[in-house]
Amino acid sequence: MLNKIALKSLRQKWRDYSVLVIGSLIAVAIFYMFSAIATNEPLLKSMSTMTKQVIVIVFVFGEIFLGIITFVYLNFANNFLLRLRQKDYGLLAMLGASKRQVGGLLMRETLFIGVIATAFGILVGAGLTKLSGQTLMDLIGIKIKHWAVFTPKAILITVVFFLVVFLLNGLYNRWRLKRVDTLTLLHADETTMAKPEKPVRQLILGLLGLIILGGSYALMPSIPKLRMTGMVIALILNGVGTYLFVGQTLGLITNWMRRSDFGQRGLRLFLNGQLSFRLNEYKRIFTMIAVLFGLALGAISVGQGYYVSLPKQAEENNPVTLMMRKPDAKLSGLNDVTYQAEIKYRVHDGQVDFEKQDLANAKVPTLTFNHPEDTHAKPKRVTLNVNAPHADEDYTLTTWAAYLAGMPYGTKVNLVDQLPKQGVQTFKAVSVRDMQANQKPLEKLYSGESRYTDHGNLMVPGAYGNFVMLKSIFGGLEFMSVFLGIAFLVMLASTLMFKVLSNVSQDRHRYQILRMIGTTPAASKMATIKDVGILFFIPMVIGILDTVFGLQSFKPIMMDPYIGLGNGLLIVGGVYLLYFVVTVFIYQRLVLKK
Repeated sequence: MLNKIALKSLRQKWRDYSVLVIGSLIAVAIFYMFSAIATNEPLLKSMSTMTKQVIVIVFVFGEIFLGIITFVYLNFANNFLLRLRQKDYGLLAMLGASKRQVGGLLMRETLFIGVIATAFGILVGAGLTKLSGQTLMDLIGIKIKHWAVFTPKAILITVVFFLVVFLLNGLYNRWRLKRVDTLTLLHADETTMAKPEKPVRQLILGLLGLIILGGSYALMPSIPKLRMTGMVIALILNGVGTYLFVGQTLGLITNWMRRSDFGQRGLRLFLNGQLSFRLNEYKRIFTMIAVLFGLALGAISVGQGYYVSLPKQAEENNPVTLMMRKPDAKLSGLNDVTYQAEIKYRVHDGQVDFEKQDLANAKVPTLTFNHPEDTHAKPKRVTLNVNAPHADEDYTLTTWAAYLAGMPYGTKVNLVDQLPKQGVQTFKAVSVRDMQANQKPLEKLYSGESRYTDHGNLMVPGAYGNFVMLKSIFGGLEFMSVFLGIAFLVMLASTLMFKVLSNVSQDRHRYQILRMIGTTPAASKMATIKDVGILFFIPMVIGILDTVFGLQSFKPIMMDPYIGLGNGLLIVGGVYLLYFVVTVFIYQRLVLKK
């Protein structure tokens, strides 16, 4: 019987549930896509051992992070859903239903939503996996013939995880419902949100909120030095500061506006009153949304930033563009060649011998690190001095030797006056002015080295080889960061949308009063846009500030932490604006109807 009532309730209240279902569905879809990629055998087999390990770690981390945020999102969304349905549950209790039965009904509704979101989310996730497959392969620089869309392991992981999440949320909602008496449920819509003002307390806490939030921003550039401790402290300060800023500092601002000439014009007094009335109830959700917005924008900005800066990073940290063991490698297709050399060598017993005079004639370019303790300092380009002390430990020679010997580590370099006649081979090294302009010929030359890299965890020396390796790692990071950011954004925007629409019954009365005192329909419509816009604007601004200051902590490991911020703002801003427009449209239909 309860199952039938729950299903009927879902059909009748589908508009209320649709926001929760869509947000959950997108979370499930992206979670499934991450699982499918992390367990995709054809993809993993096509990668080197190092790339495979990194890709799996990146996407498993993405799954865990997405799962935690999804749990928080469902908790918030279900709270709003419970608020919407409180009166219905109160009526059921009045008609004789026990608290256990009403709680069971809520539990079933939550699980039904979970089943629907999980089932359709997996289908959407499979579609995303198929559509995004080529994009991911382009980003990490690999090609595979068969891209697995449905994997049993990914389906099992997704189903088990989300059913557990929805079950826990259902149990929590049932527990909360049992603690509320029937009379409170019946009068849920009449509950006031505003609290009596305490000016002195509000002033102290408002200023404290600004100080703590500012302190978290000041601490963020020092996170690399303080490490995990600094990150935890900054996150706690940021959360507490945002909570106090929204709950108290904004209250000070609204009080000032209410008394100013600026706040008295047009419908500003009404809009200011709306915000003042809501602040106490919205402080928790604004805090969560601001943090999620910052995470979404930060994830996309960092992922994009890493990927965009890869060519420059690879060129700065390598003295030549490419080194080739293949004897017949043709360099004729390259343009703007700035360095070219053929160097003799001999490999024996895990050691590599180079002839001093041969290296001197080749004028081998190398790098020196004047400040090894400064990870952000750029290396200096110099010509190798074969007669210098410890020349056999030179960065370029040891890198080349490791590749020539087929050993990632531990290769010994010997600088000899003359190589023996037997066992001598030749390799080529080349540099070009613009690596990106020579992409196709370099790719062809790099492919010719596959016979030397397929049987070991080796990287082809040079900027281009380094670029390919970094691309395989950070391409997956960029891919994950974009989808992770979109998932965060959809969940936070859905939560805010759900919260705004859950208070429609109180807002409708206020807009009716506006109509009664002569406000024109056009002015009322504009008021709704500004009303909802303020609620979307506040967490967005805090989230952007969180990202701008938070990116400072990436300076030691990124050439320019802000290089991906523009693209991130476009993606995040576009999705956020779409949710704002949809929310305004639904809100106007509900509060302005006669």
